[in-house]
Amino acid sequence: MTAVEHLQNLLRLNTSNPPGNEILAAEYLANVLSQAGYETQVIESAPGRGNVVARYRGDGSLRPLLLYNHLDVVPVERSQWTRDPFGGDIVDGYIWGRGALDMKNVVTQQLMVMLQLAAERPHLRRDVIFAGCADEEVGGQFGLKYLATAHRDLVDAEMGLSETGAFPLYVNGRTVYPVQCGEKGNCRLMLRAVAAPGHGASPNYNNYAIRFLAIAIERLTRTSLPIHITPTLRNALTQLAPVLGMDVAALTDPARLEGLLPTIPYPFLPDLIRNVTRNSAAPTLLRAGVKINVVPSVAEVELDGRLLPGQTKDDLIAEIRALIGDDLPVDIIHLPEFDTPALERASEGPLWEALVRNLRKHDPKAVVIPILLAGGTDAKHLEPIGVHTYGFSPMHYPPDFDWRGLVHGHNERLPVVALDWGIHVLYDTVMELCG
Repeated sequence: MTAVEHLQNLLRLNTSNPPGNEILAAEYLANVLSQAGYETQVIESAPGRGNVVARYRGDGSLRPLLLYNHLDVVPVERSQWTRDPFGGDIVDGYIWGRGALDMKNVVTQQLMVMLQLAAERPHLRRDVIFAGCADEEVGGQFGLKYLATAHRDLVDAEMGLSETGAFPLYVNGRTVYPVQCGEKGNCRLMLRAVAAPGHGASPNYNNYAIRFLAIAIERLTRTSLPIHITPTLRNALTQLAPVLGMDVAALTDPARLEGLLPTIPYPFLPDLIRNVTRNSAAPTLLRAGVKINVVPSVAEVELDGRLLPGQTKDDLIAEIRALIGDDLPVDIIHLPEFDTPALERASEGPLWEALVRNLRKHDPKAVVIPILLAGGTDAKHLEPIGVHTYGFSPMHYPPDFDWRGLVHGHNERLPVVALDWGIHVLYDTVMELCG
């Protein structure tokens, strides 16, 4: 069976999370891998929350390589789709379906690498572990987090490769491949304004919780938080500067970077750089009031805070306070139960060089840069057990394919030509790292 056929079959399994039901995909993959000769384990962390693990055995002289992925997808608004989001249709050279880009395409790539290993039986110094996991889209509690805590031996490795990296950006005639070396951490906060209650018929806007909170939100969202350039982004900007025809010293100077971003003539690049060179605190959940004619004494907004590597919650709180000022009765409250660490791996050394080398082997003109992810992945669950992870899921999208708006969006689809290219890159990379 071809990679395209496996991807179609996976897309036809509705693993929308919630509720998940990843057991459908876990059992499918277990069956395919078992037929290839693997001993597979399907592990349910809760009813229907399926994970699957298989291992190609090396000689054990080096610690394993982990190829991990997630089997769940985000929900869909069916009425907004042109085609069945769980149909796996091929139309005009594209495979359509929820998960085609995030991330059943990568599940398929990793599956095909495991099948090729089983067919060719190379002698490797490392085991290669395949882990298909539940629940990444809602935090990983029933997926990789569960495996890393309750079944650590199954996923314990020296290094891991997964989603969000090695996809092409076309810049000034060059193909730039960002490879994820880390991600921002979660630091959720709350702004709470307290003032006098009262009757809705006679409001006192000079002592009004909702007004104070609204002013604080306006100040917070009027401008961006300060720029901090991490080692990963300094490396990335240094390599991007000549491709963009810009001065390296200017592009890597925090005081000058903000002014230069609007001059970059590629709409996706300024946003990409802006989001990973500063902390962020996005107001998302608003709460106030219990009845329409009662002026509430408390108004709150939760902030989806994200921290760059090297930054702390105290740094973020200080940056927010500087924007909203001290003249409002608004407290900044930390919600520590949602914290996750920021991650940053070195964009140098043998592992990094192997990733770069294999991308250039298949695209000799490739410019490979390290990048941080503004969001989060399952990588955070591997950090406590010492698995060094990189986002490396090679895809060769055509220049006219705007994939950015399709991830988690309507009409998600993948160019057929992107899949096989990435499988070859990933297999050669696995062979170099493990052979």
